[in-house]
Amino acid sequence: MALTLLTACGGNAVNDKNIADALNDIAKGSFATYTFKPRTNEQAMAKAIAALSESDRHKTEEVMKILKLDEGGANKTSRFVWWGPAYADEIGTTGQAYNVMNKVLSKDAVNADKLGDKEPGDIRYIGTALGTMTFPGGEQKMVRFIVVTAEALD
Repeated sequence: MALTLLTACGGNAVNDKNIADALNDIAKGSFATYTFKPRTNEQAMAKAIAALSESDRHKTEEVMKILKLDEGGANKTSRFVWWGPAYADEIGTTGQAYNVMNKVLSKDAVNADKLGDKEPGDIRYIGTALGTMTFPGGEQKMVRFIVVTAEALD
């Protein structure tokens, strides 16, 4: 119940589809040709990252294994992968989507250097999971861990 109250109100809790829809609105507003769709594979990765301790989230090898970007990982050279936390405390869908776009998707994909001249496909699959992070001053805040993938196209 407390988790729901921090991220929305009661039955109006923000979910992956809400975030994907809001990201699609932002993308349309910037004349982008890609679309976001929620998918369980990405949600499972986001949940696994959220379940890590904060210290383990800073261990690149732990996160790369979850994202299947480790040596021999299924996504290493076949999909662009973005991930990161976005502030979720006391803000709704639009605020969270804005944070995702500016804090996660505005950067290169984690494995962009492994994909050469390939381009990300127009369908961006998204999964999210709520978790907490310690911010400067020791304050715990609610964040939404985001994983986005897109097929790597020639």
